[in-house]
Amino acid sequence: MVIFGASPIGFVLIETMQQASDFLSVHQLRNDSRAWTDAMKHCSGRGNLDNASVAFLAALKGAGISYDPAIVLY
Repeated sequence: MVIFGASPIGFVLIETMQQASDFLSVHQLRNDSRAWTDAMKHCSGRGNLDNASVAFLAALKGAGISYDPAIVLY
């Protein structure tokens, strides 16, 4: 998944649940919502991948952060 506008280079590539968790932690102060907190819990490794993905996307959407889950890099 690519998240747009989230870094000085203009995007962040998220490939693993750990990277999603790290992204959520780094950006938590600006995005303190229940959806963000739920995503942090799900992406911390205590949940399954499907639930973590749904929670992560809900947190991004709730924070107004643009993303494209369909971009694949080879």
